[in-house]
Amino acid sequence: MSARVRRAPSRILVMRLVDWDTEDAIAFEPVLEALDLLTPYVEVLEPGCAAVPLRAGAGDEATFCERLIDTVSGLVGQDCLTGVADGLFAAVLAARDGRIVPTGHDAAFLGERDITDLQATGLVESETCETLRHLGITTLGAFRALPAQAVAERFGPAARRAQLLAAGHLTRPLAPRQVAPELAVTETPETPYANVEQAVFAARPLAERLLTLLDERNLTCTRVTVTARTAGGLERRRTWQVDPATDHLHGSASFAERAAGLARRVRWQFEGWLSTAPAADAGTDATAVTEIELAPGGLVGLVEAGRGLWDTKDTAVVKAEAALRHAQSLFGPDAVRIATATDGRGLDERFGSSAWEVEAAPPPPSGPWPGRLPDPLPTLIGTGETVAVLDPAGAPVTVAARGDLSAPPALVSLGGRRLRITAWAGPWPVVERWWSEEARRYARLQVELADGRAALLHCEGGRWKAVGWYD
Repeated sequence: MSARVRRAPSRILVMRLVDWDTEDAIAFEPVLEALDLLTPYVEVLEPGCAAVPLRAGAGDEATFCERLIDTVSGLVGQDCLTGVADGLFAAVLAARDGRIVPTGHDAAFLGERDITDLQATGLVESETCETLRHLGITTLGAFRALPAQAVAERFGPAARRAQLLAAGHLTRPLAPRQVAPELAVTETPETPYANVEQAVFAARPLAERLLTLLDERNLTCTRVTVTARTAGGLERRRTWQVDPATDHLHGSASFAERAAGLARRVRWQFEGWLSTAPAADAGTDATAVTEIELAPGGLVGLVEAGRGLWDTKDTAVVKAEAALRHAQSLFGPDAVRIATATDGRGLDERFGSSAWEVEAAPPPPSGPWPGRLPDPLPTLIGTGETVAVLDPAGAPVTVAARGDLSAPPALVSLGGRRLRITAWAGPWPVVERWWSEEARRYARLQVELADGRAALLHCEGGRWKAVGWYD
């Protein structure tokens, strides 16, 4: 019998320099180098402020904070404050006072904070905070106690997300900072590479140098940026996502296999480059490669990457991700996209897309919205086909202002066919943004058709449309 290893939840430490009065990111770099001595996993929130993860139960948090403060002060002569909490927002506020919020007490800590601390979320302006104060809402606790739908309607979705943050929700994992320049490796040949084969042949030892450099520091990476420079002064750069649990984990792949994987990414990039280059320019001296650079990004420690020991990906998933990376090489990193869930009321607001990447964070949970369509959602949305809903006599069915149907729906006319309705539910009237010029009023109706399909219909302005189909 095997037992699944459970990972302790992470805590977050935020470090803020006391006397920092510049936005110069370069001037902040020595501080980050000092933090690298304690942890390879650092996210820069802004110049003068950074966050690092702490494994719950791994040691005394106060001792680590003191060690961090002493390290920064001793190496770069800067005084700093630290804050620790379960979530990033609470840790940012705790760092202002040098506090350690006990595990599970983020909500209580946030509830006592002044309403102006909402501005730290980046989602709320000072004018909104002043409006809330005039309404008697002076603390984050009072703000999060407001009805969610009232906040969404009055202040918009950004303020609703800020309300979730004030309640200790919508936590996200930290994103590792950019790689230090000395970890990038380059190859500059005496004779420029004229074709893909020559460049890939040189990329293999370059990849081995990069992996050796990371191994010496007990690091791995979650992305690699491949840069090629030509004799004509052109520069091509592309960042490739890498899964350390399968590509860079000791034991799951040999050193040679890992180096070969990086070399394949170089080949894919060069093949994609040449496939898009004008035929007249391909193979000319101007396109000959004079320098190749590999730069790791998203640095994590090998221990952190070791989650793959207990959460190994299925072989089919690994192959599918490799195919997606290859597609990215041909069409660009933003061409391969995945659907993501977002906050909103209508179907068009609740779905978006983002560029595919191996370690994309899960979408945040949606907050309650008035008139929000409940789960399960249609599997096919955005069709917008115009339909006619008819009563048993074949007369059009309309929806009154109060949401009442003029007659029971019996038929749906779609694409020149009339399909019998075997079951229906609704209608549900929805009024959106009634206070603005973008006010909208419509009604939803769910119908099951005789051919086995089920549809979500909207009636707006007297016209029916099929806005979604259920599987």
